[in-house]
Amino acid sequence: MIHLIDKIENPAWSEVCKAIAHHKIDQISFYINEFHSYKGLVLILGCPSTLQNDINKMFKNVDFVDLVSSIHLEESLNLKEEKYELIIIPFLGIMSVIDYQEQEKIFGILKKHIIPTGKLIFDIEAPDMQVMLCDPAVVFFENQIELENQLDSMIIHTQRDYQEYTQTIELKIFVEFLDHLGVVNRKIMHQMESRYTFRWEMHNLLNLCGLKVRAVYGDYYKEDFTEENSNMIWVTEFP
Repeated sequence: MIHLIDKIENPAWSEVCKAIAHHKIDQISFYINEFHSYKGLVLILGCPSTLQNDINKMFKNVDFVDLVSSIHLEESLNLKEEKYELIIIPFLGIMSVIDYQEQEKIFGILKKHIIPTGKLIFDIEAPDMQVMLCDPAVVFFENQIELENQLDSMIIHTQRDYQEYTQTIELKIFVEFLDHLGVVNRKIMHQMESRYTFRWEMHNLLNLCGLKVRAVYGDYYKEDFTEENSNMIWVTEFP
């Protein structure tokens, strides 16, 4: 549920996003290696700027656009003449769109910029009853990440408050930076909202937007999604 879309451009949170994204860069490699012909253009939405140079060193013909709003997205893509063979929304980015009508607009815009044989691929977190029913006062451990090229690490905790009517999660994210001795030398707190979208809700939304669902994977080994998986990886294209 922790996406990496920073709409308020918080420098401290950007540093956390960089560390999380580097920890998950293999997801980008999976998408491009599996679904790109190495000839067409690739568009990645909502990728932290600190990761873009690394991706460009690994892959050619990759463009980046921020995922701020449907209006910003349309304006940005209208400046580009090309259409894309592969469009990727990584790192749970579509979960930052908390209005389902805004989700519909974004998918409709992206459809206009995919070539007929191209694909739109994104991941979302599967709705988790433990999150939906949790006490908003409880603090949960999320992850500990080793920082790139350093002996330091960071520990992430969250507080979660789920709103059933809107299917949104209000998150307080607490990050502690530890040195190589395990001493906490810095703390930050960041707030964000995420939105759960259930499997068949997403399936119908994509069909409504004129996109055909080709596969829903539960992991980055192309295994089918089951109730045991925590993420859904959606592979869509023109019907």
